[in-house]
Amino acid sequence: MKNLFLILTTVISFTTLSFASNIGDELAIVKSERVVVTLETEGQKEFILSSSFNVEDENVAMNFVSEVSMVQIYNKEGELEMMFPIGSTKVNLGMSLFEDGEYRMGFMVEGMDDIQFTNLTVK
Repeated sequence: MKNLFLILTTVISFTTLSFASNIGDELAIVKSERVVVTLETEGQKEFILSSSFNVEDENVAMNFVSEVSMVQIYNKEGELEMMFPIGSTKVNLGMSLFEDGEYRMGFMVEGMDDIQFTNLTVK
């Protein structure tokens, strides 16, 4: 029973922290001590349903309205570093793929002509 209470308390605190950290920065969809993900435009909020950072797994999880076919990761100089086929509305990116720094992520979303970019800062 004690373990169940501890697990529930931990989950609730991380969930609350995840939502509370977005206050004050309208375009930040994930903001934690380890990682910040921001949108480039206000309109991008329409196709990303939810986003979170799992501290335990060091993983950014994003849920999209439509299927994401590809994710492209660019460094701050604009050079393509990684490209992943997805084929799902759920995208999970492990932070073990990234060194500390700034990145630009491009999502090819079904039904959208242009690649949708977000900014990722890993601390």
